Amino acid sequence: MGSLPMSVTLNLNLTPKPLWIAGQELETSSRVSEWATSLSGKKDITYSSIGASKEGKNMGLLSIGKVDSKNMIMIISRQHPPEVTGYLAMKAFVETLASDSKLAKKFRKNFGVFVVPLMNPDGFDNGHWRHNLGGVDLNRDWENFNQPETSAVRDFMVAKEKETKGKFYFGIDFHSTWDDIYYTIDAEHKGNMPGLVPDWLDAVKLDLSGYDPNIKPSATLLPTAVSKNYFYVAHGAEALVFEIGDNTPRDFIKEKGEVSANKLMELMLARLK
Repeated sequence: MGSLPMSVTLNLNLTPKPLWIAGQELETSSRVSEWATSLSGKKDITYSSIGASKEGKNMGLLSIGKVDSKNMIMIISRQHPPEVTGYLAMKAFVETLASDSKLAKKFRKNFGVFVVPLMNPDGFDNGHWRHNLGGVDLNRDWENFNQPETSAVRDFMVAKEKETKGKFYFGIDFHSTWDDIYYTIDAEHKGNMPGLVPDWLDAVKLDLSGYDPNIKPSATLLPTAVSKNYFYVAHGAEALVFEIGDNTPRDFIKEKGEVSANKLMELMLARLK
């Protein structure tokens, strides 16, 4: 019959106060903004806007580290509104990059990190499943750029490359699904830092005891359509979509985000030499 239950019974304690029932944590647009704003209190982190959504909502941008560096990475999350576990992994990942560890401080001196934590604020606030207010799945709009959300990220990346005369070396898009899956670009394609993603996933596996990453590489790059293909084709960034299981234990999501960020920083710093 598959993995879905035939029925579910909820026992509720009803009171005059409102009762919220949700399948996942309610990481609302206001909570995302509060989290990003709290990080921006550090001297090398700012929170600004990368553009406006279809409905005119602000699309927040975290800029971390040396923002005029020629060495850049791009991080996005929540193209699909209900995919909360991907967002939770992104939070742990970004918090590690922004931490006070010796490794993170060194990384921020050498790299500019740019994060759009909520790509689809309209979809979330209006209760959509996958689409934005324009009725479009944003992770199918990285070829034609018909929507302002994807266009904002594209325009920003193009402008940063022109401004810094630099490169995006890594791009990651956090999502959620049934299981943890890494959708990568096949190793036959060589970007700005060849072999980074396979070496990174090997390092993560070694550091997480008993963890065997489910890696699904693809050699098909055109049409770009999805974010990872655009990051690679247009910018040469070593890129992937990281799907986190809906039922992945929250403590493991946090651990994996932290380990993944630390291993990425180690590898990217080593390859700058």
